[in-house]
Amino acid sequence: MGKKENIISMAFRSNLKYTELSVLVLTFIKKILAIGDDEFFKIEISLREAINNAIVHGNENNFDKRVHVEFIWEKTYLQMRVRDEGDHEVRFEQIEKKINSCDLLSTSGRGIMIIKNYMDKFEFHCLDRGSEIVMGKKLS
Repeated sequence: MGKKENIISMAFRSNLKYTELSVLVLTFIKKILAIGDDEFFKIEISLREAINNAIVHGNENNFDKRVHVEFIWEKTYLQMRVRDEGDHEVRFEQIEKKINSCDLLSTSGRGIMIIKNYMDKFEFHCLDRGSEIVMGKKLS
């Protein structure tokens, strides 16, 4: 992204109620960038899925662990990063297998499938302490 990017970063304890706080920040960005409702729906659902996955699967609902969310935007592009502080190894290949097998009733993998279909960019990173999802959306 270019030099004139806008950034909002936040970190909060692993509690699902904080998902709504992140959506409020996203709604603020929607107004700044004049994002249409259809496009916003896809971005919002992707953000909710990534944060909920970080809380439930990454941090295993451990209130002492945090979820880190970062919004970076330009006029025509929005990037969101969601990172957990989980201490177990994520086997992303297994999640990918579930997605590719179309096991939509599985208890894991649906959120990743939604994000990959709704966003223009999707990256998953295993970190020394936790994991991170990077999502990007080109704005019309």
